[in-house]
Amino acid sequence: MGLKTRRANVKHGKYSRALILPAAIEKGKESTLAANRLMLVDPRGEISPEDLLEFLEKYVEPQFWAWIKTKEEQGDRSG
Repeated sequence: MGLKTRRANVKHGKYSRALILPAAIEKGKESTLAANRLMLVDPRGEISPEDLLEFLEKYVEPQFWAWIKTKEEQGDRSG
């Protein structure tokens, strides 16, 4: 279903960093992304950055932080 990987942030220019996309995923000519603490990327560039940001802020970020807090609390109880 999905792909998980760890990637280095490669220096690109004076201030930017580049993230190399895995070969196994389908890519377009450009990617769109939305980011804060987490990053949501459409490697095909088919979803607008505005829609990605709205989805990230409304659904992904709040759910992730609630999930990670619960996971950490469960880890504290078992250890």
